[in-house]
Amino acid sequence: MKKITIKEVAEEAGVSKTTISRFLNNNYGNMSKETKAKIAEVIERLNYRPSKQAQALKSKHSYLIGVVVADISNMYSSLLLKGIGQVLEQSGYQMIIMDAANSIMQEKDLLEKLLDQSVEGIILQPSSRQSENYEFISERNIPLLLVDRQTEPERWSSVLTNNVASTKTVLEKALEKGYEQVVVVSEPIKDVSTRGLRYTTAEKVVREARKDCRLVEIDQDNQLNDILEEIRAEHKRTLLFASNGRMLMDVLTWLIHEKIEIPNEIGVTGFDDWNLTELVGPGITSIEQPSKKIGKVAAEQLLKLMTSEANPIQENIVPSTVQWRKSV
Repeated sequence: MKKITIKEVAEEAGVSKTTISRFLNNNYGNMSKETKAKIAEVIERLNYRPSKQAQALKSKHSYLIGVVVADISNMYSSLLLKGIGQVLEQSGYQMIIMDAANSIMQEKDLLEKLLDQSVEGIILQPSSRQSENYEFISERNIPLLLVDRQTEPERWSSVLTNNVASTKTVLEKALEKGYEQVVVVSEPIKDVSTRGLRYTTAEKVVREARKDCRLVEIDQDNQLNDILEEIRAEHKRTLLFASNGRMLMDVLTWLIHEKIEIPNEIGVTGFDDWNLTELVGPGITSIEQPSKKIGKVAAEQLLKLMTSEANPIQENIVPSTVQWRKSV
């Protein structure tokens, strides 16, 4: 199929190429409503697709946004990317998606590649907790927005959920059921602020209730099963608190496989990204993160950063929802 040119669009619409170019760049000036409507009709009828490369050269804009997630196989990342993509597409930007695979070294390489491609901004789910690892982005004057996690010391705006409040809410109510101990099941918390924050909040709530609190960090396959077997053998009234959706699904897989009665033998709750917990067992009480909405807010905030000269550091909170079911 022959590619339609801007010259052909201009001729069909009865205007100059310059007018078409102004229309494509949303630079309408004194352009009449009739002219805009005519151009839009011709573009749609001819199925004209403007060259992004050509537009970038003329406007000195790449219309590219880099998005780096820590683990693209995580459902949280999928929903996050969907939300980001919807906002950027409406604004005429394209995403370049990168997967850091939970590697700080790989993440640095990917970020360098994004800078080489002249992205206009970056949304990052950081794999490191240290701000110094990302200073090179600011040195290139590229707007950076963090999502899901914050770095120390705080250098950039972020979009997070209400980790402290939601963890406190679900555990305070769960502890009323007479649990002797709470076991927090998490991936290693050292390099990820969100994991650390959820654990320290859980520990504080449980200690204040004068109950035992333990942290179980999982960094190997099959490690979780052995640890949970040990906890089961203690014969204590135990509540398992999973720090994210992946950990919650792994815990539930073990409970179901071992035919453990929830919550009579062991209670379970935690953070969930998938909205599947109402379908499991008696229905799992969980903190449901609005991952897609977090993505939308992140994209909106980055676009603001790109167009504003004064950008104070802001922590944008998108609240999670506690879904009360019967697992505690």
